[in-house]
Amino acid sequence: MAKEIGVGLIGAGFAAGIHIDAYKKIPYVNVIAVYSRTAERAKKFAESHGLKYWYTDMDKMLKRPDIDLVSVVIPNYLHAMATLKAIEHDKHVIVEKPLTTTVEDAAKVVEAAKKKGLKVMYAENMLFSPPLRRTKQIIDEGAIGDVLVVEARESHSGSHSPYALKKEYCGGGALMNLGVHPIAVALWLIDSPVDHVYAEMGNLYHRLEAEDHASLFIRFKDGRLATIHASYTVKGGIDDRVEIYGTGGLIFADLSHASPLKVYSEKGYSYVVEKASLSTGWSFPAVDEVWQYGYANEIEYFVNCVREDKEPFPNGEFGRKVLEVVSAAYKSVEERKPQ
Repeated sequence: MAKEIGVGLIGAGFAAGIHIDAYKKIPYVNVIAVYSRTAERAKKFAESHGLKYWYTDMDKMLKRPDIDLVSVVIPNYLHAMATLKAIEHDKHVIVEKPLTTTVEDAAKVVEAAKKKGLKVMYAENMLFSPPLRRTKQIIDEGAIGDVLVVEARESHSGSHSPYALKKEYCGGGALMNLGVHPIAVALWLIDSPVDHVYAEMGNLYHRLEAEDHASLFIRFKDGRLATIHASYTVKGGIDDRVEIYGTGGLIFADLSHASPLKVYSEKGYSYVVEKASLSTGWSFPAVDEVWQYGYANEIEYFVNCVREDKEPFPNGEFGRKVLEVVSAAYKSVEERKPQ
């Protein structure tokens, strides 16, 4: 019988709920425990998800021998600390985006995991979403020739998290919190080193400490291009779209409006889709966001990498490359020139 994988959750918020829902779909996974800095949150999460154990001491949870891997699902500025602790305790780790808030910390994570022979996966769910998996298959078949340009975006009306309002907690604004997704897609579809980045950003609406809108251009060493948009100024739910232009065709992939349901309601109802603020009139409610946005595939893939001793992709090194683009974009804005 295949080995059961024990899981611990570092964090008890929105992302932790997504991760545990994905883990529970896998029959050979046992979610053991959850950690939160506050006892109230840890206990409430454990009780609502049927977990026997909860902790307010991260090290105590990580010392458990029945935990094989952990999900790091806490605010950005704590990612490096928690991931390095998990590696120190010989746990495999899947880290929500961004991998860390600095390139330097990302390099420390990559090196620590390498020394210990442990797996670190960068949790880029967009690469596992059914629309983009199918897109990649079509590209790999040669259907649109050579990919020349990728245009990708993620936007919505603003973050759930109070930590996203403070630059010291998130490492940036819309680019760091949202832009890492389309940047990862571009790096995945255009497998070439980045030559330079040029960006423009601003506080157009929310007046946050960091930017609420960012647009950037990526030029790759082989001459190909990517255009990235990330914004907190978009109403009506999440806007996740990717356009790929090739020498023999093009693909438009829409990750955010793939619902088979179409609802008209004068009264409204409880939940449409993440970030949608209205449910009256016509709407397109999500059926299974954990599946639609790639979380279920992502989590199952990483669990199987641990079971079968395979290197995951995207890994920590890929997460570091994404942060290099983000860092170059911020420097471009600061110095008003390409980086």
